[in-house]
Amino acid sequence: MNIKIEAKSRKVEKRSDLKNYRKEGLIPAIIYGEGNEGLKIFLNRIAFLKQYKKTFGEVAFFDIKVDGKDFKTIIKEKQIHPVTHEFVHIDFLLLHKGKPITLGIPVKYIGEVPGVQEGGLLEIIHREIEISCLPKDVPDDIVVDVSALNIGDSIHFGDISMPENIETNISDITTLVAVRAPRKEEEIEVEEEEIEGEEGEEGKEEGEEGKEKEKEGTSESSKDKKE
Repeated sequence: MNIKIEAKSRKVEKRSDLKNYRKEGLIPAIIYGEGNEGLKIFLNRIAFLKQYKKTFGEVAFFDIKVDGKDFKTIIKEKQIHPVTHEFVHIDFLLLHKGKPITLGIPVKYIGEVPGVQEGGLLEIIHREIEISCLPKDVPDDIVVDVSALNIGDSIHFGDISMPENIETNISDITTLVAVRAPRKEEEIEVEEEEIEGEEGEEGKEEGEEGKEKEKEGTSESSKDKKE
């Protein structure tokens, strides 16, 4: 997916200045790449979020126009405020023609799972796979068919076919998704009894420890009286 956005260049500011800009509805960002010191920019928060929401669950390229010049980029890193969940800062990586990039590609699981219909639990272990390839070869997603999975079955990375011209460091034995057997009520009850037993033992030990301390305190008090 290609997203077109506009931005304005900015100078180096103090942190206090950046806070004021954020209050005015601007997001500080930077465009950087090999041989590029980094172009500092501002994004209009409302306009950017409107486009950004379209990219959820997909790989997105951002064509950024700054002072009449176009930059083809991807988001490499983003800082999110822990309370407001708003963008604090965004790092865009400038793409170079013929130069490979490394990025995470979403895994799309398709199909009805027979094992789940039998009562099993579908466990998705990897929702994204990191790959390296040329920008022109970046796939939108990696499709994994789970329609043949029964209880106890799993799909490993080596079981799927990857698009051509793509490299990854993931081992073929890496499990992507599995169907686990449902836990029996007896197992859950045994675990609960074990937890209750451990709590009871801890309480007993704490009680005995309290009694010992009480005895020590009593003996010390008796000694003080005798003296």
